[in-house]
Amino acid sequence: MTQQFKPREVYVASSFMAPVGRYNGREREGLSFLEMAEKAGEVFAGSRLKRSDINAVIVGCQNPVAFSGVDNTAAKIAGVLGISGAKSVLIDTASSSGASALEYAYLQIASGRCDHVLAIGIQKMSDVPTGQATRIVAGVIDKDEAEFGLSMPACGALVARSLIERLKLSTEEWTAFSALLTQRAHRFAAKNPEAHLGFEIPLEDYYRQIVTGKNYRYWWPLRYHDFCPMSDGVAAVLLSATPHEVIVSGVGSATDIPTIADRPYFHSFPATVRAAAEAYAMAGIKKITDFAGKIHVNMHDPFNGFGPINMVDLGFVHRRRILEGLLNDELTGENGAFPTNITGGLKGRGHPLGATGMIQIVENHRLITGGRFDMGLAHSIGGPINNNVVTLLERASHYRQRPRPALSPWGLPPLGRMKPKQMTVGELLKGAGEVQGRFVAATTRFDFKTGAPEGIIIIVSCLVDAVRHSFLFGVGGEHYREVVQLRSGDQVSLEQGEEGILVNRIPVRKFYQRSMSGVLELAGNGWKKLTGGS
Repeated sequence: MTQQFKPREVYVASSFMAPVGRYNGREREGLSFLEMAEKAGEVFAGSRLKRSDINAVIVGCQNPVAFSGVDNTAAKIAGVLGISGAKSVLIDTASSSGASALEYAYLQIASGRCDHVLAIGIQKMSDVPTGQATRIVAGVIDKDEAEFGLSMPACGALVARSLIERLKLSTEEWTAFSALLTQRAHRFAAKNPEAHLGFEIPLEDYYRQIVTGKNYRYWWPLRYHDFCPMSDGVAAVLLSATPHEVIVSGVGSATDIPTIADRPYFHSFPATVRAAAEAYAMAGIKKITDFAGKIHVNMHDPFNGFGPINMVDLGFVHRRRILEGLLNDELTGENGAFPTNITGGLKGRGHPLGATGMIQIVENHRLITGGRFDMGLAHSIGGPINNNVVTLLERASHYRQRPRPALSPWGLPPLGRMKPKQMTVGELLKGAGEVQGRFVAATTRFDFKTGAPEGIIIIVSCLVDAVRHSFLFGVGGEHYREVVQLRSGDQVSLEQGEEGILVNRIPVRKFYQRSMSGVLELAGNGWKKLTGGS
């Protein structure tokens, strides 16, 4: 019989984070990517460990070549930190890269391979214009879906629309809910000197900015303040096999399918549920709600629809309280049962992509060593809601005093299933004439100056050989009035026209096409608007 693997205990020896913002010489000091990385060396100021003690440097960063032109990234960072000779590894799981770097660093020590590991999360988004950053981030989207115009804000909007329909909310009710969530995030960010958007947004300002156009619609039903800012950031954690005040008590991760159309639903994220179950089992936790008053929740809330879903998926809020949870201070407020994102979250503190997961862990470490909590949960989402990580830090004395039964994750939700490769729209329509399908969901992008609809994402499902498959399309904004009337389950038609595919006789458009050089180019007049180019 093979002996069961028993991991070594792993502790947090020290942590560091720089304030979140734009290190462009205007908003914060002007620093290059490697100059920001050099700041991570300040983590040694809070530890008895020395640079020469480090066996490995693990770096989490999303696409550093595209954003900052830095390749062989981990080795270069190890070099500027004076830790050459140690192992160096780059981890890129999109916006969960920082959290994944911590998980990989944890495993190096838990396995006995290393005794002391430096884990870093870093991102410098301000090295490129906003439009270029949008295109880089879109690289995590499935290629075919991205060509139809799907982006991360569009994913957030599809999730929000799913909640609206599932909870039977009116547009006015969703706007009020979004305004309250935005007010909440900025209320906490205003108290955090290291937040990117450290100012309050009262409800009257939120609504005033809708009227004046400052708070414009981006992808319906998201508005300007309903998603996170483009930020720079760097954070570092020293992990050690030597006992310290804080222990890594649980780490879990899970990956869902990369396509959005093939997801069976948008009101829950199965990869989060699975990652949390793995982390809880590792920590010997049957019910996370048993730690009311002792734990801080640092969850991934780049869009207003994500936060409520996360609280349910992580097990802190019952699904029937999904709207109430984050707005009830007795439940999730600063002094509530499960204080959540009290540093401002991604929407207020900022979201420097590959650095965010590590920043969440550093914030939790500070809150524990500062005496406010015994535990901290960090939850990070990567890619199109499909590469998710949950990390538990805990005061070592608390960890040892509580029961830790041997557990295994169970009752886990199924993940989505991608369509077979041969199941394409072309094959579906070949020689078939008109094919009937069902409307699943849609979201529209509006011009921020005129309010005019520019592009629409629409998902349609079709029954093929007794199996239902969904397809994602892009259509022009001029068809907004026709699409906005559709409701989930409505019958729609697909057919092959002379110039392409038609949905309800509306021509399908590819907004992007991938050129030979790998650059995403927008087809049509909207290119300049998205890129800010001339």
